[in-house]
Amino acid sequence: MAQTAPTASSEHLDKIVKGLRACVPANSLEAALQRSHLTLQPHARRVPLAAIRQLVTELAEEQQDPWLLVRAFSYLNYSETFLATTYLGNARTLRDAINLSQRYFQQNSDLASLALEQSGVQARIVVTPTPEAEATEQQLLATLYALLRICQGLGLQQAGAAMAGFSDAACEACRRLLRVPVEILADAKHLELRFPALELARALNTAQPNIARLARRERQLIRSHSGHNWSESVQLLLTALLPRGETRLSRCASLLAVAPRTLQRRLTAEQRPFSALLDSVRQQLCLEYLHSGHADATLALLLGYRQTSQFYRQFRLWFGCSPSQLRPHLTPETTKTRGRSHALPHPASRAASAPGSGSQRHG
Repeated sequence: MAQTAPTASSEHLDKIVKGLRACVPANSLEAALQRSHLTLQPHARRVPLAAIRQLVTELAEEQQDPWLLVRAFSYLNYSETFLATTYLGNARTLRDAINLSQRYFQQNSDLASLALEQSGVQARIVVTPTPEAEATEQQLLATLYALLRICQGLGLQQAGAAMAGFSDAACEACRRLLRVPVEILADAKHLELRFPALELARALNTAQPNIARLARRERQLIRSHSGHNWSESVQLLLTALLPRGETRLSRCASLLAVAPRTLQRRLTAEQRPFSALLDSVRQQLCLEYLHSGHADATLALLLGYRQTSQFYRQFRLWFGCSPSQLRPHLTPETTKTRGRSHALPHPASRAASAPGSGSQRHG
């Protein structure tokens, strides 16, 4: 069977064109889009990566800037406020944000894959190019640049990079454009974004999770993967839904655009019934909220319990003691950034937001 040619989403192309409009004359950009057959793309259509590579390469040569795409990406919005309007608004920690980015990266582009690795006190995001995509150094460097800017927008301050299999010119450009220390590796071609592992626990200021955006991403995954893991989707949705007091399978089914019976059947086939997933997510979130010092009544609310007594009974089943007995054995996990201590978002801001409230902004 012939392999499908590597593609990217129309949203990914839109992002590239938006950045290019800020640094390329309009007539040059439009002419290049036409030559690459990238004009008037239907929004839901996948775009050949070969056409995007042609567009960027031609414009870089015309503008005499071999790293034009990196400069184009520098004009995009990486602010914390904007990132909160994307699916990253559902991340509670930097680790969550990286995991979500890794989960959805290939929805955007077949250019490369992402992997989060941790070794001792250092963490790294590894960008490995897809051989079939024939990515240029310019495209891969722009990918690393975007990852760095996203992490910085989420509060990361200490970062470095590593490169293997790139030209001397690309290594020099990486130092100059990313403005971080760069280590040259003798290895198969890849890029790394490095930072202290303790940064993974950095709590993010995501007061209003963007559940609609998260659900849309999950539906895209379902459509693109025949062997989709439904329990992972439900766990992600429950993590965002619980602080809003929503604990029903029917709500998850609606967000995933399937019938409740269909979702229940899928979960049963994976041997992860909804009740077990709900209990697992509640227990995980409970420990996180305990670390942040919330009162018992607030914990019950954030975990979707209508009565505090229900929460107390379940807590004893989980841990064999009361919250007050467990608290002295926990160490608060807060990190310093920009001169202030970051903890989990205050529960009042989450509890006060009704499902579906607020306008959603596309990024």
